[in-house]
Amino acid sequence: MGFSECGPNRTQWQIPHSKRQLFGTRFKLVYIAGRVYEFLVQIPAKALFGLLIFVTAQACGAQCNRPSPLSRHISHFRIGPTSVLNALLWLGHDNGVCFGIEYSGSDLNNNIQIDDNETTVGEVARKILGSTYQMSVSEGVVLIQKRAAKPPSWLNHRLTEFKTPKAELMNANALLWMTLEMNLDKSKQGFGGSGPVTEPPDEIGPLTERNKTVQQLLVSITASSRGASWFLSSGLLQTSFDASINRFWTFATYSTRNLYRPE
Repeated sequence: MGFSECGPNRTQWQIPHSKRQLFGTRFKLVYIAGRVYEFLVQIPAKALFGLLIFVTAQACGAQCNRPSPLSRHISHFRIGPTSVLNALLWLGHDNGVCFGIEYSGSDLNNNIQIDDNETTVGEVARKILGSTYQMSVSEGVVLIQKRAAKPPSWLNHRLTEFKTPKAELMNANALLWMTLEMNLDKSKQGFGGSGPVTEPPDEIGPLTERNKTVQQLLVSITASSRGASWFLSSGLLQTSFDASINRFWTFATYSTRNLYRPE
């Protein structure tokens, strides 16, 4: 997924004074008076038919805000060979754990293979990451930092207000990005792009948060999901999962159809 922003010197999108709809390949954003305030998800007929088949199995998926994710027991976990990043996301996918990875170095592309029995999420995550990372937990989301690397300053940027109605997960994530961009640069007037939606749909909200950092808001969105992780954006990093990419972070959803497991 990709988006582009448009300021007064850009002509890709022109936002009128009242209302314009910005269309994506698979979702539509409604932009009113300088703010996105509603999301209307467009589901193709084929996807809707698939949703009817899988809704019973998927609709009751646990959220990522359950307590003590690192101590969660794992009977068996096998993955790889694949990248460190992809192995982490598969660990999260298989065990209902969400990650926020505040790093994007090339070592996340290192090849790894894991085959473990009777262990915990924390033990497997440490085996995947090695000793140069540290982990903490916020709202049930496991935050990962590289010990020798300083997280980017935008993670601590505080937004006066962030509001979203009940919305599809990837759209809520896109709204946070747009809110941050407009907060950082008042000349930005609108955005255009396209991207994936969760299948089956993963909805969160409504949310109203005040005076929270971008990190805290990413945690809140992720914790409200049925399964997702985010990491700092880098052209070097790829995963098996559908993802929304902006210039700050990449947001990957576990609600991805036709997944290929690297093993």
